[in-house]
Amino acid sequence: MLYRLRGSGPPVLFLHGYPTSGRLWDPVVERLASRLACIAVDLPGLGASPPLPGPPDPDAMAGEVEALRGDLALPAWSVVGHDAGAVVAVHYAARYPERMTRLALLSPPLFPDLKPPWVFGLLRTRGIGDVLAPLAVLALWNGGLRAMLDRPTPALDDILEDFRRPFRGLAGARRLLWLLRWGDPNEVLARTAALLPRLAVPTLILQGRRDSAVPPSFARRAAAAIPGARAVELDAGHFLPLDAPEALAAELEMFLARGEGEASGISK
Repeated sequence: MLYRLRGSGPPVLFLHGYPTSGRLWDPVVERLASRLACIAVDLPGLGASPPLPGPPDPDAMAGEVEALRGDLALPAWSVVGHDAGAVVAVHYAARYPERMTRLALLSPPLFPDLKPPWVFGLLRTRGIGDVLAPLAVLALWNGGLRAMLDRPTPALDDILEDFRRPFRGLAGARRLLWLLRWGDPNEVLARTAALLPRLAVPTLILQGRRDSAVPPSFARRAAAAIPGARAVELDAGHFLPLDAPEALAAELEMFLARGEGEASGISK
């Protein structure tokens, strides 16, 4: 996996969701790098990272994350995940608890009763989905994703262009279908929800009050399911790192800094 390391101090891994990239975290990393070693990855099949040979199951993604930790020779780190990245983060924390310092879940779609956009059902259908996929990609990058953002962010055009990288042309349409069709979302999220009571790491859950993709109630439900977890709502939409980077960075810094003595840091 491609990763970007910025800053020095206790290590923090940032996991983005779909269909974004590690550049999602740029406005937050800019505010945290003076105190933390921020590692933002492009998950397999997104950004500049090649896809996995098999399906992008969160357990497989968690294995890739652990391989990166080993490559960086870190005994443990904190993990921050947004959207689908929060799902990967939960599977990682459950599978490798000894490698975790702290866990932050942003806009977490962790329950099988999540209602995805109706167009996802069409795209998952063989035949009609193959026809619609190129149109869906065009709609996504010609206003669809931007319309979900609450406010403009400096360098937003550059960040969105990085998100778009793997979705260009017919190959990009096939990449979108690969992400949407690999498994049953209800089954995957049921597995994820079942892991929550087993998590044994300090956990913070952050949710935007105006999130149109993940119900704010999911954050409260996750906080109730994870032992000792705390949920905080921010004045933002779904894409917290772009909508509210100042408030998000402040919450993360307060939470993550409490673990400073719990993991070896990175100097850069």
